[in-house]
Amino acid sequence: MTKPIRSRVVRLNLKGVVYFITALTYQRRPIFADDNRVAILRETMREAQIHHPFGMKGYVILPDHCHLLLQLKGETDISKLMHSIKRNFTRNVKHQEGIIEPTKLWHRSFHDHVIRDERDFYNHLHYIHYNPVKHGLTTRPETYAHSSYREYVSRGWYEIGWGHQDQPFDAPGGSHLTQDP
Repeated sequence: MTKPIRSRVVRLNLKGVVYFITALTYQRRPIFADDNRVAILRETMREAQIHHPFGMKGYVILPDHCHLLLQLKGETDISKLMHSIKRNFTRNVKHQEGIIEPTKLWHRSFHDHVIRDERDFYNHLHYIHYNPVKHGLTTRPETYAHSSYREYVSRGWYEIGWGHQDQPFDAPGGSHLTQDP
């Protein structure tokens, strides 16, 4: 029996657009259940931002995956950026935890979606902020530590109570698509 040919993913690399990214851990292992590893991921993303400039529009880091809303800057390539984050996160974890054997922490690829318009942006931002509730990690988005939700509350984009009952998809007032949170 022959192995199926793995098709190569073709990604759009558009300048200045916002991407919605989903990155899964290897075999959906809960590697981000450990706050130290979340801190390593955040630091790794800050380091990647130096070489592959991007604006962070929103994020949530769940035990076995993360969602990011990233706006690329300059000549940043989404594939190179994600490769840098995933590769360097693995190296940083291995270094900090004294792991010497080969280690797979990430699913091979990642899902990307180019945000088409303001409505699409808000739908994905709300999806990100509601995700910890959806997965049963909390009943209120503001109590989940590894999300951009509280930053958006502090800027008046959300009111406390949003997402307590269900997932609303109405856009907050004003145009925030091109502003950094």
